[in-house]
Amino acid sequence: MQINLVGGGKLLFHLAKKLISQGHELVIINKEEENSKYYARNLNAKVINGDATDPIILEDADTYKADILISLIQKDYENLFICQMGKIYFDVEKTAALVNNPDNETLFKQLGIEVVFNITDFLTSLIERNILIEDIKNIFTLEEGNISISQIIIPEDAQTIGTKIKNLEFPQNSMIGPILRNNNIIIPKGNTELKANDKVLILSLPDKQSEAIKLLGGKI
Repeated sequence: MQINLVGGGKLLFHLAKKLISQGHELVIINKEEENSKYYARNLNAKVINGDATDPIILEDADTYKADILISLIQKDYENLFICQMGKIYFDVEKTAALVNNPDNETLFKQLGIEVVFNITDFLTSLIERNILIEDIKNIFTLEEGNISISQIIIPEDAQTIGTKIKNLEFPQNSMIGPILRNNNIIIPKGNTELKANDKVLILSLPDKQSEAIKLLGGKI
Protein backbone atom coordinates (compact mmCIF):
# COMPACT_ATOMS: atom_id res chain seq x y z
CA MET A 1 0.00 0.00 0.00
CA GLN A 2 1.34 3.45 -0.91
CA ILE A 3 0.82 6.13 1.72
CA ASN A 4 1.64 9.78 1.05
CA LEU A 5 2.49 11.80 4.16
CA VAL A 6 2.50 15.61 4.15
CA GLY A 7 4.06 17.66 6.93
CA GLY A 8 7.03 17.46 9.25
CA GLY A 9 8.30 17.16 12.77
CA LYS A 10 8.52 14.26 15.20
CA LEU A 11 4.87 13.36 14.74
CA LEU A 12 5.41 12.66 11.04
CA PHE A 13 8.80 11.03 11.58
CA HIS A 14 7.56 8.49 14.12
CA LEU A 15 4.40 7.79 12.14
CA ALA A 16 6.52 7.22 9.03
CA LYS A 17 8.80 4.78 10.88
CA LYS A 18 5.76 2.85 12.12
CA LEU A 19 4.17 2.63 8.68
CA ILE A 20 7.44 1.56 7.04
CA SER A 21 7.89 -1.16 9.66
CA GLN A 22 4.45 -2.46 8.70
CA GLY A 23 5.58 -2.87 5.10
CA HIS A 24 3.91 0.16 3.51
CA GLU A 25 5.48 2.13 0.68
CA LEU A 26 5.87 5.72 1.83
CA VAL A 27 6.15 9.07 0.06
CA ILE A 28 6.85 12.10 2.26
CA ILE A 29 6.23 15.68 1.16
CA ASN A 30 7.93 18.40 3.21
CA LYS A 31 8.61 22.00 2.22
CA GLU A 32 11.63 22.51 4.47
CA GLU A 33 14.82 21.51 2.64
CA GLU A 34 16.80 20.48 5.73
CA ASN A 35 13.92 18.39 7.07
CA SER A 36 13.53 16.71 3.70
CA LYS A 37 17.22 15.79 3.65
CA TYR A 38 16.94 14.39 7.18
CA TYR A 39 13.97 12.21 6.25
CA ALA A 40 15.73 11.00 3.11
CA ARG A 41 18.78 9.98 5.15
CA ASN A 42 16.92 8.31 8.00
CA LEU A 43 13.81 6.78 6.46
CA ASN A 44 13.33 4.19 3.75
CA ALA A 45 10.91 6.43 1.88
CA LYS A 46 10.69 8.62 -1.19
CA VAL A 47 10.99 12.24 -0.06
CA ILE A 48 9.76 15.23 -2.06
CA ASN A 49 10.87 18.72 -1.03
CA GLY A 50 8.07 21.13 -1.86
CA ASP A 51 4.74 22.69 -0.95
CA ALA A 52 1.96 20.08 -1.11
CA THR A 53 -0.63 22.76 -1.88
CA ASP A 54 1.00 22.89 -5.33
CA PRO A 55 -0.56 20.20 -7.57
CA ILE A 56 2.75 19.82 -9.42
CA ILE A 57 4.39 18.73 -6.16
CA LEU A 58 1.59 16.23 -5.55
CA GLU A 59 2.14 14.91 -9.06
CA ASP A 60 5.89 14.57 -8.44
CA ALA A 61 5.00 12.57 -5.32
CA ASP A 62 3.04 10.03 -7.41
CA THR A 63 -0.13 10.95 -5.54
CA TYR A 64 -2.19 9.28 -8.27
CA LYS A 65 -0.73 5.98 -7.02
CA ALA A 66 -1.50 6.68 -3.35
CA ASP A 67 -3.98 4.52 -1.49
CA ILE A 68 -4.03 6.99 1.40
CA LEU A 69 -3.08 10.67 1.61
CA ILE A 70 -2.37 11.99 5.13
CA SER A 71 -1.82 15.72 5.75
CA LEU A 72 -0.31 16.75 9.10
CA ILE A 73 0.33 20.47 8.60
CA GLN A 74 -0.31 22.99 11.40
CA LYS A 75 -2.72 25.02 9.24
CA ASP A 76 -6.17 23.46 8.95
CA TYR A 77 -7.06 25.10 5.66
CA GLU A 78 -3.92 23.68 4.04
CA ASN A 79 -4.72 20.18 5.31
CA LEU A 80 -8.24 20.49 3.92
CA PHE A 81 -7.03 21.88 0.58
CA ILE A 82 -4.42 19.15 0.13
CA CYS A 83 -6.87 16.35 0.91
CA GLN A 84 -9.47 17.85 -1.43
CA MET A 85 -6.92 18.04 -4.26
CA GLY A 86 -5.92 14.45 -3.59
CA LYS A 87 -9.50 13.28 -4.00
CA ILE A 88 -10.56 15.51 -6.90
CA TYR A 89 -7.46 15.55 -9.08
CA PHE A 90 -5.60 12.38 -8.14
CA ASP A 91 -8.49 10.03 -7.29
CA VAL A 92 -7.06 9.15 -3.88
CA GLU A 93 -9.53 6.76 -2.28
CA LYS A 94 -8.87 7.66 1.35
CA THR A 95 -7.64 10.86 2.99
CA ALA A 96 -6.75 11.78 6.56
CA ALA A 97 -5.94 15.14 8.09
CA LEU A 98 -4.81 16.80 11.29
CA VAL A 99 -7.29 19.29 12.76
CA ASN A 100 -5.74 21.92 15.02
CA ASN A 101 -9.04 23.71 15.69
CA PRO A 102 -11.68 21.26 17.03
CA ASP A 103 -14.44 23.42 15.53
CA ASN A 104 -13.27 22.38 12.06
CA GLU A 105 -13.65 18.64 12.64
CA THR A 106 -17.27 18.41 11.47
CA LEU A 107 -16.53 20.46 8.35
CA PHE A 108 -13.62 18.20 7.42
CA LYS A 109 -15.81 15.11 7.71
CA GLN A 110 -18.65 16.72 5.75
CA LEU A 111 -16.21 17.47 2.94
CA GLY A 112 -15.23 13.83 2.65
CA ILE A 113 -12.08 13.46 4.73
CA GLU A 114 -12.45 9.97 6.12
CA VAL A 115 -10.09 10.20 9.10
CA VAL A 116 -9.65 13.35 11.20
CA PHE A 117 -6.98 13.66 13.89
CA ASN A 118 -8.12 16.17 16.50
CA ILE A 119 -5.19 17.52 18.53
CA THR A 120 -7.40 18.64 21.41
CA ASP A 121 -9.06 15.25 21.75
CA PHE A 122 -5.68 13.55 21.53
CA LEU A 123 -4.25 15.70 24.31
CA THR A 124 -7.36 15.03 26.39
CA SER A 125 -6.83 11.30 26.05
CA LEU A 126 -3.23 11.73 27.19
CA ILE A 127 -4.34 13.65 30.28
CA GLU A 128 -6.99 11.04 31.05
CA ARG A 129 -4.24 8.42 30.98
CA ASN A 130 -2.19 10.56 33.41
CA ILE A 131 0.58 11.19 30.90
CA LEU A 132 2.94 13.82 32.34
CA ILE A 133 3.21 17.19 30.64
CA GLU A 134 6.96 16.63 30.18
CA ASP A 135 6.16 13.47 28.24
CA ILE A 136 3.53 15.23 26.14
CA LYS A 137 6.11 17.85 25.15
CA ASN A 138 8.21 15.16 23.52
CA ILE A 139 5.40 14.00 21.24
CA PHE A 140 4.82 17.12 19.16
CA THR A 141 7.09 19.10 16.89
CA LEU A 142 5.58 21.56 14.45
CA GLU A 143 7.00 21.81 10.97
CA GLU A 144 8.91 25.02 11.58
CA GLY A 145 9.92 24.51 15.20
CA ASN A 146 9.10 22.83 18.46
CA ILE A 147 5.66 23.34 19.92
CA SER A 148 5.62 24.53 23.52
CA ILE A 149 3.10 22.84 25.79
CA SER A 150 2.56 24.41 29.20
CA GLN A 151 0.11 23.85 32.01
CA ILE A 152 -0.89 26.67 34.35
CA ILE A 153 -3.38 27.04 37.20
CA ILE A 154 -5.61 30.11 36.89
CA PRO A 155 -4.95 32.24 40.02
CA GLU A 156 -7.92 33.33 42.12
CA ASP A 157 -7.15 36.98 41.38
CA ALA A 158 -6.67 36.55 37.62
CA GLN A 159 -8.43 39.16 35.49
CA THR A 160 -9.38 36.44 33.01
CA ILE A 161 -11.76 34.72 35.46
CA GLY A 162 -15.26 34.77 33.98
CA THR A 163 -13.94 35.71 30.55
CA LYS A 164 -15.14 33.72 27.56
CA ILE A 165 -12.30 32.19 25.58
CA LYS A 166 -13.53 33.79 22.35
CA ASN A 167 -13.03 37.21 23.97
CA LEU A 168 -9.41 36.59 24.96
CA GLU A 169 -6.84 38.38 22.83
CA PHE A 170 -4.69 35.28 22.60
CA PRO A 171 -1.39 35.72 20.75
CA GLN A 172 -1.13 34.37 17.23
CA ASN A 173 0.24 30.82 16.92
CA SER A 174 -1.08 29.83 20.33
CA MET A 175 -4.21 28.14 21.62
CA ILE A 176 -5.89 26.83 24.75
CA GLY A 177 -6.06 23.07 25.04
CA PRO A 178 -8.10 20.94 27.45
CA ILE A 179 -9.07 22.41 30.83
CA LEU A 180 -9.03 20.31 34.00
CA ARG A 181 -11.71 21.55 36.44
CA ASN A 182 -12.73 19.68 39.60
CA ASN A 183 -11.32 16.45 38.16
CA ASN A 184 -13.40 16.92 34.99
CA ILE A 185 -11.84 17.52 31.59
CA ILE A 186 -13.41 20.30 29.55
CA ILE A 187 -12.87 20.70 25.81
CA PRO A 188 -12.85 24.50 25.45
CA LYS A 189 -15.27 26.21 23.08
CA GLY A 190 -15.66 29.89 22.30
CA ASN A 191 -18.24 30.38 25.08
CA THR A 192 -16.25 28.48 27.72
CA GLU A 193 -15.49 30.74 30.70
CA LEU A 194 -12.33 30.43 32.75
CA LYS A 195 -12.63 29.86 36.49
CA ALA A 196 -10.23 30.14 39.39
CA ASN A 197 -8.02 27.08 39.90
CA ASP A 198 -8.67 25.77 36.37
CA LYS A 199 -5.69 23.79 35.12
CA VAL A 200 -5.23 24.98 31.55
CA LEU A 201 -3.07 23.42 28.86
CA ILE A 202 -1.50 25.98 26.50
CA LEU A 203 -0.10 25.11 23.08
CA SER A 204 2.05 27.69 21.34
CA LEU A 205 5.16 28.38 19.35
CA PRO A 206 8.09 28.91 21.73
CA ASP A 207 8.28 32.68 21.22
CA LYS A 208 4.60 33.08 22.16
CA GLN A 209 4.64 30.90 25.28
CA SER A 210 5.34 33.60 27.89
CA GLU A 211 2.81 36.00 26.35
CA ALA A 212 0.08 33.34 26.41
CA ILE A 213 0.83 32.38 30.02
CA LYS A 214 0.79 36.01 31.20
CA LEU A 215 -2.51 36.63 29.41
CA LEU A 216 -4.15 33.93 31.52
CA GLY A 217 -2.69 35.33 34.72
CA GLY A 218 0.12 32.84 35.08
CA LYS A 219 3.73 33.60 35.99
CA ILE A 220 6.87 32.67 34.09
